[in-house]
Amino acid sequence: VDLHFRPGQFVSVEVGKDLQNNPILRSYSIGSKSSPTRDLCLILRMVGEGQGTRFFNHLNKRDPLRFVGPMGFFVNELFHPGDVVYASTGTGIAPIYPMIQETLLREEGGRVFLFWSVRTEEDLFFQAELASLQHQFSKLVVHQFVSRPKESYTGPKGRIIAPILQTLPTLIHPTFYLCGNGQMIEELKGSLVDLGIHRKRQIRTEAFFD
Repeated sequence: VDLHFRPGQFVSVEVGKDLQNNPILRSYSIGSKSSPTRDLCLILRMVGEGQGTRFFNHLNKRDPLRFVGPMGFFVNELFHPGDVVYASTGTGIAPIYPMIQETLLREEGGRVFLFWSVRTEEDLFFQAELASLQHQFSKLVVHQFVSRPKESYTGPKGRIIAPILQTLPTLIHPTFYLCGNGQMIEELKGSLVDLGIHRKRQIRTEAFFD
């Protein structure tokens, strides 16, 4: 069966049953590149002994996967009048990565920016994929930051809010997509609004965690 979705949406996967035999659901962003598709790619973060981690660690090839969805309203606008800025922290990159792919394939003239911050350099993934997209699309600009790096780390350090605000004067009719840490989203959204960005017309948000 073909699955129809918009980049940025997610599915809730049944990863077990509770004591009352009710399904335990965990949500995962869709990483598939096109819709409709029969090959569902999910972006997972395996954490310790979590319910979802245990389920996927024991999942075998051809085992059935029960899920609800696709769901979610954090998707690209149907048209961007100018530049597009994606801001994410941690695993907030999961829905944003396929959204970037969708935007880059459109016949729109604006630039596409990604500002992504993680805690440690080990938390950086999608590196080969992002490098490939930058090679294919000159309008894609990627800024990655590590907030708690090792002493040996030589890349950009810190948070993404200040670099985004510094870039703001150079942007043309921008649309912002903010995903990840709820505190980052509220702080960045407030600063953008204070500097003249329209809260409803130009900013879209999805909080993954506080």
